[in-house]
Amino acid sequence: MALISLGSADSLLSDGQMRRFDIEGKAILLSRVGGSYHAVRATCSHYGGNLADGVLAGTTVICPLHHACFDVRSGARSEPPALNDIPRFAVSIANGEVMVETEPIAPAAIPGASAGDSRTFVIIGGGAAGSAAAEELRRQKFGGNIVMLSASAQLPIDRPNVSKDYLDGHAKAEWMPLRGAGWYTDRGIELRLNSTAASVDVAGKVVVLADGSRVSYDKLLLATGGTPRTLRVPGATLKNIFTLREQADADAIITTKHEGARAVVVGASFIGLEAANALASTGVKVIVVGLEAVPLERVLGPRVGALFQKLHEQNGVEFRLNSGVEKYIGPDDGAVTGVQIRGGEVLHCDFVLLGVGVAPTTGFLNESAVKLHERDRAVLVDTKMEAAPDVYAAGDIARYPISGGTERIEHWRVAQQHGILAARAMNGMPEPVSSRVPFFWTKQWGTSLRYVGHAESWDEVVLHGTPTPGEAFIAVYIGDGKVKAAAGVGRDREMAALNLCFAQGRPPTPEQARDPGFDIVGFARA
Repeated sequence: MALISLGSADSLLSDGQMRRFDIEGKAILLSRVGGSYHAVRATCSHYGGNLADGVLAGTTVICPLHHACFDVRSGARSEPPALNDIPRFAVSIANGEVMVETEPIAPAAIPGASAGDSRTFVIIGGGAAGSAAAEELRRQKFGGNIVMLSASAQLPIDRPNVSKDYLDGHAKAEWMPLRGAGWYTDRGIELRLNSTAASVDVAGKVVVLADGSRVSYDKLLLATGGTPRTLRVPGATLKNIFTLREQADADAIITTKHEGARAVVVGASFIGLEAANALASTGVKVIVVGLEAVPLERVLGPRVGALFQKLHEQNGVEFRLNSGVEKYIGPDDGAVTGVQIRGGEVLHCDFVLLGVGVAPTTGFLNESAVKLHERDRAVLVDTKMEAAPDVYAAGDIARYPISGGTERIEHWRVAQQHGILAARAMNGMPEPVSSRVPFFWTKQWGTSLRYVGHAESWDEVVLHGTPTPGEAFIAVYIGDGKVKAAAGVGRDREMAALNLCFAQGRPPTPEQARDPGFDIVGFARA
């Protein structure tokens, strides 16, 4: 351990500034907030993003890659997708110099169960929302029993990688679990795999499992996520027609694919396009079939969607757009050999991958007192994620109130945020769902796009820069007289700043968003 001088305390940093120092093999982020200096590790605990390239607003630094947030005073994680806090370093002022201890102070351990609390909180689901909720309950010092019921045979995984690095072979199987089995055991979280909920008795506070066993609860979180949609067309029972949700789905595709194989990806969605990237990059010949005229146009607009289409086409992926599947072709009880699309064209293939969305996994609630939305059968919750007395819902299955209606968002980080909010509400510390900002990312053919906010529709798209391969840009989506969302490529710091502005409840006005000279980073820090 060494005590290192970083410079004069008066002039090293101005208030609200941060700077990275690399000392003795350690990356240290020094910040000055309210006249005091603080030091934490300079790399994000998610995927190692350089926090110095992010934005510091108040005591919060946001990672430019996937928008995890940390408190620069303590290193505590305040927003996912990062799971872990980051270490901090002791800072002192001596003879007018900023002095930093190079030996980091490890984050405090997350506590386990307590003998003094006999309550049992049950979580149905081992995805993003369920795992985030279990961890947050312990972070918030809930000392009772936590039982996680997961239908999967595997530990909770980093699902975004299923359609990206895992499918193309860059991520190994051992990298996929969010936590090891021992992590749950050490914190008194009873994780039951291969446990599928069959029904819920809200009045009796009991979950009945598919094997007939019963689990009683004091409070319950529903976090079962989504079930991939399939197509009800002739030939749908043929072999080698895959969906992609779990690691096992990717394993089945990996076993089937080979260099020179032909694949039809049905659905020009984020999952469909990410999978097309992963497959084509490993030598598979891919054709994408989509209902829309431009991929992703419903979410990003036609100009941004056209960018991703061009990226794929430059790498050999073909498209059949404004089209849909009429039938699958293949021998009875055999494997698919082709897909007939609208107009009669037959696309010959060795396998099919469906990326046509998911439906909330809520069938086990049909006879319960939990209210489901008429159209999509999602769980209706209030602003505190509560669906019925002592029953909460989070993630892909949760439909929550917004001005003028309800909203449901299917994004990994949103599900984690919901899990955190639900856990806090279950533990008596509710926060409104509006306190969290939706965010997602996608990476296709080396181009990473960040998206902040949520806009199911818009009146205007303001572009700063041109959405073409290799060019940086931001697209701002304006509707009902306000900025609803933004998407950006190569403008990561500005996108992080936008996230902070939304979180602060003061997004830029449409006039500010239209101004190419508007300093969004400075605005977020003000």
